Amino acid sequence: MYKLHKQHFLLKLCFAVFLASLVVGTPIVHAPYADDGRLFPLASPINITSPSNTTYGSGLLMLDFSFKLMFNVEKTNLTMLCSLDGKENFTIPVSVIFFPIETTVTYENDTTQTGISSIFSYYVVKASIALPELSEGFHNILVYGRYEHVGGSNFSVFDNASVYFAVNDGLAPIISNLSVENKTYTQESLSLNFVVDEPTSWIGYCLDGEANVTITENFTLTQLPSGSHTLAVYANDTVGNMGTSPTITFSVAEPFPTLLVTFSVIILSVVCAGLGLLIYLIRRK
Repeated sequence: MYKLHKQHFLLKLCFAVFLASLVVGTPIVHAPYADDGRLFPLASPINITSPSNTTYGSGLLMLDFSFKLMFNVEKTNLTMLCSLDGKENFTIPVSVIFFPIETTVTYENDTTQTGISSIFSYYVVKASIALPELSEGFHNILVYGRYEHVGGSNFSVFDNASVYFAVNDGLAPIISNLSVENKTYTQESLSLNFVVDEPTSWIGYCLDGEANVTITENFTLTQLPSGSHTLAVYANDTVGNMGTSPTITFSVAEPFPTLLVTFSVIILSVVCAGLGLLIYLIRRK
């Protein structure tokens, strides 16, 4: 009887030591509780190795992660899911590798038996999939696992991991099709229309070297004084790359004096009237 109790104690001790040293350098998660309150034997947390918390020059990325389990996945409905930028979840296909651990049991009659331990053996779950091509900007990924015991009715989340990263192609926005051209205008108000080839976080213009003026869409320049002017449009994309349009040099012509026109019309009218009267008088003679 004493020998049997001693074996149970040694078995428990070995199990505790094994959990503490399952994988060198990997922190051990002490059987966290799932959201339904049930104990879930997770040997290591979900570890996302790609993407990482950094900035990428391309939107073509892989999602890679892995973790270790202490239960038989064949008897549990295991599902891994991912949410990209807070959008609808999608299922991630995984591969499961079984790592058998042999143990030797000694009985009271001093006989031994060696076999695969259902207690110490573990499973490594891995995933590697290509993400949809990501746009330039900031992104986040949430990966989580859920399980359901065979015959159960509800899934329970057992662990999750997230990562935040950015995509920056390093290219400045291209600003084109400016409506203001290198020419002379006769009006003091001009419509400023243009096209930017990617989403922006800021747009502004600079007139005659003055401070930039922020705008949110096409704009109208008003009360332009006569003379020569310079104009440039700027735009930042969602990660801060600034684009600049070609600098436009244009002029606003001096308005033709209204008073001079009026005076000229009066004089011309008087001259015409005088000539008409003179012709009339000559014909009467």
